[in-house]
Amino acid sequence: MNRAFCASAVLLAYAVSAAAVAAAEAAAAARLDLGPGYAKGCTPPNLQSWPVQPPRVPPLSPGDKPNFVVIQVDDMGWDDIGLHHPRGPDGVTSAGAQTPNLDKLIKSGMSFSNFYVAPLCAMGRAQLLTGRDYPRTGNLFNGYGYDAINLGEATLGNVMQAAGYTTAHYGKWHNSRSLGYEPWWRGFNTSWLPSDTYLQLDNLMRHNGRYVQTKGLVEQIMADKMLGFMKQREEDKQPFMVYYAPYAIHATPTPKRFANYTAIRSNETAKASIYFQPEPYKSKILQQQPPPGQYNAGVWAFLMYLDDVLGKIFDYVDSSPMLRRNTYIMLTSDNGLSLSYVEDPAERLQRMPSGMIGDKNRFIPEFGAAATEGSLRNHLAVWGPGVPAGGVSDTLLNLADILPTIAELAGAEGTTHERWSGHSFANLLQPNASATPRQTNRMQFTLVSAGKPEQCPPITQLMSKLLPTLGPDREVLKPQPLLAYTDEDGNNVMKHCIVGRYGEYKWYGRTDKVYRLANGSYIELPCNEIPDQQGRKSIAALFNTAAKEWWDSVLAEPHSFSKPVYLLGLGGAALTDTDPSNVEASGIVQLRRGSMAVDSIVNYTSVNDFGCWKIRPVQTATYQIIVMYHAQLPGLRALFQLDIIQHGARRRRTFSQLQSVTDERDGAHFGSVRMEASKVDSELCLKLVDIVPKRAVAPARAARRASVSVVARASTAAKQSTKNSATGLTVLARIEELGLLSKVEELGLLSKLESSGLTLSQIEKSGLLSKAEKAGILTLVADKGTPGLLSTLGLVAAAGAAALVFAVPDDTPALVAAQAVGAAGLGAAAVAAFVGSNILGSLQKV
Repeated sequence: MNRAFCASAVLLAYAVSAAAVAAAEAAAAARLDLGPGYAKGCTPPNLQSWPVQPPRVPPLSPGDKPNFVVIQVDDMGWDDIGLHHPRGPDGVTSAGAQTPNLDKLIKSGMSFSNFYVAPLCAMGRAQLLTGRDYPRTGNLFNGYGYDAINLGEATLGNVMQAAGYTTAHYGKWHNSRSLGYEPWWRGFNTSWLPSDTYLQLDNLMRHNGRYVQTKGLVEQIMADKMLGFMKQREEDKQPFMVYYAPYAIHATPTPKRFANYTAIRSNETAKASIYFQPEPYKSKILQQQPPPGQYNAGVWAFLMYLDDVLGKIFDYVDSSPMLRRNTYIMLTSDNGLSLSYVEDPAERLQRMPSGMIGDKNRFIPEFGAAATEGSLRNHLAVWGPGVPAGGVSDTLLNLADILPTIAELAGAEGTTHERWSGHSFANLLQPNASATPRQTNRMQFTLVSAGKPEQCPPITQLMSKLLPTLGPDREVLKPQPLLAYTDEDGNNVMKHCIVGRYGEYKWYGRTDKVYRLANGSYIELPCNEIPDQQGRKSIAALFNTAAKEWWDSVLAEPHSFSKPVYLLGLGGAALTDTDPSNVEASGIVQLRRGSMAVDSIVNYTSVNDFGCWKIRPVQTATYQIIVMYHAQLPGLRALFQLDIIQHGARRRRTFSQLQSVTDERDGAHFGSVRMEASKVDSELCLKLVDIVPKRAVAPARAARRASVSVVARASTAAKQSTKNSATGLTVLARIEELGLLSKVEELGLLSKLESSGLTLSQIEKSGLLSKAEKAGILTLVADKGTPGLLSTLGLVAAAGAAALVFAVPDDTPALVAAQAVGAAGLGAAAVAAFVGSNILGSLQKV
């Protein structure tokens, strides 16, 4: 379709009174004595400007291969740059964020001010690494098993390797840590990946998969290793590409002593501890005038520390005669800045002088959506050969444009990859450049699939409760009603979750509201909203048509809405403790709808609940299979059935195992299975088939044999249950079997229980339920067929949470899980406790 707006849709600027908003902002500024320069209403902030000068570095010579340093900061927003703040009392330095090294990079290179990122971390990284809209890649969210990049996608590392580059990764990797999905498997020759995601001191890292305990500040360590890598490339004269993803400036996880964000917002001490803030940076920030609030002081101290680390990298490149003449540095973020813990208008304005609405994926009730400019609009800085110093472009760009640009500059366009969504902006990296018609007339869309359920109800339900319907080929069925743009009656389905940009216009699919963002004002207030009388409906209709076309193209992608395929035995004989064949619970592709829920774990709540995961044996071997799960079943055990379904060979192998679990986390061993290496995916399906009384646990070496006998007895009981109308063994026989007869006699219940076939339901009817509960025997006398009653009585909150499934070849050298767990400072229970967190992936042979 023609994406250019027709003449009838071109609008005149208009103004709607925003006196109330401006007054509130002025009051907030006055309260903190912020001074002039901050946004008021729809009036953008008054910021410092700088002249455009010739390139500091001459253009590349013909035939030269440039190097690339790509930096993607965590949770850094448009306003987290000193140049984007008003000047302080001295008229020179920033009144807020202090980033002198970033400021220098921007003034020495180009700044792109109309640059868009993603709603959350994983999506922003997937988009940059693949050059594609993130929902096309299998990535959909930070979790629920949708944070991975499909193995069929070529990453930035893959593309550059194919073009003859040596590649390196340092820092965060939020696109699955399952075997085969880590950076050393996805196109990076070397990788340093911190294992404790937000620990900024003495982090246990993984170097190409091997655990290495480091000492010192994480970002400084990674910068030093990065400089060592670049020095080696100088010596061997090998072109390189570095992808550096610092964990700065992401906040630390919510402290356990606080229930939620609200509890922290009202506690100044808590807000002060959210960010890593080493000295002397915190002291310097606290001396600023006007003084920052506790939250802003913390994040600015963290930012100032990161700026020093980045300065070390910038200076190294600039001081090297070889690197200075042929190295590009590109710096951006993954999503908007985070202000989750701040509600005070004055403190928000101090952090965000741009006045943009919202922040990292914040749900704004007035919009009925997230994806406001404070969440999506960000910044890109580019420094390198031939790039004009101090150049600024407002051409509409996004994260997907970075890879195509690097590929063009490196001569890597002929490499194999899925079709890129992004477009190269290499043409803009030269003096006096202007955008092409395609860049000018571009329409871009973002799927908002994160955060509060009301932001995007269909996506939240899809990920946590339903999962997409699978077709006969066991792949996601497309199209299907769950993934429709609108339903048959025209009601929003996925349209609910899409926002769009074109030129100066911003559109929300949920409401069809349109805003005009011009003259530096990216503020979605009524004063920038297009009213009906100014053509809103016609503009919204154009957006709507283009958005549906875009969504249809997303559904047509081979990898959209796919989840990871868990690779078993990847690494062959070299398989070690660093590379377990772990299957994350959240990677579930099918479940029993109605009673189950998916998060980092999968909750089984009823008998017959089941879930299936995709697996692919890469190495022919005999695998030990273990299921890690936690159940709240005092006195009871969950009986699971495990099926391995090999679709290519039409084979099904079934294993059943009864595992004793009370209020502790443990693993269920399903024995061994021989699997041949295959290029065809299989499925591992886990079904809850029963809840039965707990029996004594045999010694560890006899555990497997004891479990088998228990399963046999349970099967016998099940057959007996089928033969008569009673629900299994009589309560009296069960009590006797459990050695509780004397306790029952003391309670005077024996005569009652001697009634023929008295079962749990009869105990309830006879009025003896309270006595049985007090005796602590109720859950022990539940016989087969009564789990529904137990649930009704509130005695079984959940049948168990299947947490993690993994397998390892029998002939692999034994792994001691405590090696990795202990090195991380975690207890033995951590293997299960951190299930789904992507922190651990260790197991020990049985």
